[in-house]
Amino acid sequence: MLGRLTSAISNLTTSAGPAPEASHHGPVRVQAYSALAKKLQDDGVPVSLADCNACDNPCETTSNSDPSSAPEGRGSVAELYDGLSGGKSYEEYVNEKYGDLGELPKGFDMDWETDLYDSSKGGKGRIVVISTGKSDWERDHVDEKDSLAHHLDNVISSAPTPKAASTKPSNHSTLPYIAPSAFPAPSEPLTSPIPVQPSLYSSSLISQSDDPSDQTVLVFPDWKVTLEIENTKQGAQGLYDAQLDGKLGRAGKKLSEVNAKEVESGLDRRRSWVLPYRAIVLLCSHKKRDKRCHIAAPLLRSALHTVLSKYDIAIDEDGSSLAYLSDQGPALEEVEGDALEREKEVGRRIEAIEGVHGGEGGQVGVFNINHLGGHRYAGVMIVLFPSGAYISYGRVTPQEIPRVVEDTVLGGKIVPGLLRNAVGVARPTNSGSSANDTGIGAETDSSNRVASGKASDRGFLSW
Repeated sequence: MLGRLTSAISNLTTSAGPAPEASHHGPVRVQAYSALAKKLQDDGVPVSLADCNACDNPCETTSNSDPSSAPEGRGSVAELYDGLSGGKSYEEYVNEKYGDLGELPKGFDMDWETDLYDSSKGGKGRIVVISTGKSDWERDHVDEKDSLAHHLDNVISSAPTPKAASTKPSNHSTLPYIAPSAFPAPSEPLTSPIPVQPSLYSSSLISQSDDPSDQTVLVFPDWKVTLEIENTKQGAQGLYDAQLDGKLGRAGKKLSEVNAKEVESGLDRRRSWVLPYRAIVLLCSHKKRDKRCHIAAPLLRSALHTVLSKYDIAIDEDGSSLAYLSDQGPALEEVEGDALEREKEVGRRIEAIEGVHGGEGGQVGVFNINHLGGHRYAGVMIVLFPSGAYISYGRVTPQEIPRVVEDTVLGGKIVPGLLRNAVGVARPTNSGSSANDTGIGAETDSSNRVASGKASDRGFLSW
């Protein structure tokens, strides 16, 4: 149905000036994004309709252009913000609300020609983010000798992969770049082994372990941090056996289940806690793979600071918020009970995170990571949520950060023009309402695009 969106962009010309395809807000590109938004919406994905001609109040003309040249009801980003900000274009809206967010350098070589959607395949298994305190690594980060990434990669490579479930989840999308989550929602036990081995990333996260030679590891979609991981093959094996094995749920293995050999090796020091963040943003900064990511990452980080602060959301850039989590109760390894009871405790702690279902406040973790693939689309990022949702975005510029924050972080909606792939975002559509009814659309007005926090506004933030 969609075909190649970019073929329409390259074959059509408009009065908006030369090369409109090299901008998210060119009228022809907006048409392509509208088609993609409609396709996502029809498939149960909560989606931003800022670009979409399927919105409840379609715009008749394009602002700042000849009304006779605009197809009736097409809609555009500029038109949406026209109505919200008193006749301002999107760029004017951003500048007025957030100030100058900066821009990528002149001549920055971003691929605007090929299809962005379906350009990434990640997120179907666990995501493991390892502390290194760095923002650049060897070309292949697991080649760094004596690093935890190197040890863990060897452990994963030799581990058997569990068989896939025989049935598809009820929220399975028909789109190849929208995958169902193989993991249950928070509070629910794992009923079928995870069929995909974990993906590893090295990050700028600074280890918060008591022993400076140990590493700190974030595990998604489990939404937890594990401290005191010994930087050895034995430490990597212990982490895999207790937290990453496909047969384990979010709560992991109990301390009482750790075997005598692990105790003798000191691996029982390992402790895990639920992450305190309402969302995590991972920015590729891997200079040895491609300098464009290294250039884009700090610009996007600066824009994230500016935009998130408008909603009283703090940013943790080094992991310092992970040092003291004992107010949650005992470490997850020390939580007793059967699998269901332990998963319910994880869910209870996740529900206690400020801003977990949208709205203002709380905290977001922002860390640099190694190569994500698709650096020709830099800036590239992954956005992760406690619900288990995973979204991979590309062609992100500082000017697009307001949409990442307003629509995705606060509202639980996909921004179609930035989408590479996503996991765990589709929602059932057989209840008589569209996927967007669970997004932020029902509670917006002319002065506020942020989710109100009501159950119907939560998009893929809910479970």
